[in-house]
Amino acid sequence: MIGAGLRRRLRLLTKPRQVRRALSVEGMVSDAEAAKLIELAAGVSEDGCIVEVGSYRGRSTCALAIGAKGARVYAIEPHESFAGVLGGSFGPPDRRAFFENLLRVGVVEKVRLVNLSAEVVCKGWTLPIGLLWIDGDHSEEGVRRDFCAFEPFLHPGGVVAFHDARDPSGGPAKLIEELRASGAYEQTDAVGELIALRRRA
Repeated sequence: MIGAGLRRRLRLLTKPRQVRRALSVEGMVSDAEAAKLIELAAGVSEDGCIVEVGSYRGRSTCALAIGAKGARVYAIEPHESFAGVLGGSFGPPDRRAFFENLLRVGVVEKVRLVNLSAEVVCKGWTLPIGLLWIDGDHSEEGVRRDFCAFEPFLHPGGVVAFHDARDPSGGPAKLIEELRASGAYEQTDAVGELIALRRRA
């Protein structure tokens, strides 16, 4: 559930009808987590973009696009057959649902879908990133690969957020602990299964 205070802030940031449509999209991100993504996206300036690794059917993508003021949103999602370590099954049918959902929510023109994996995309990447949202392969190897692909482009002061980050045995939690211990990142937010870190200047 979204608290009253966050609901008031979202009304100031966004269009309530669009938020309701986004929250009706199928996905594993909770309402409170989606609200936090809207808030994080709203903090990204136009000189940085928003990159999402792992989009499924577009629930979190819609939240990011609603929050984004002038920043572009890039959804890195192969939409190829894949069995997640948490038991989910994903594949090509999700691509159609992704576009249908973005059209219904009214954000399709704000999102660039890149149907390739992160390690392929990053080889030609040049854009500075203000917000990096990682919700793809949750294995330790997978989350580290996705993070390392885009970390070189993350602004000093930029935010990286991970989903399913509470399980200490999971890939996201292990990487987060390592990043905090390095001193290069500080935790700024924790909502449900979402944990966000800010890259120190």
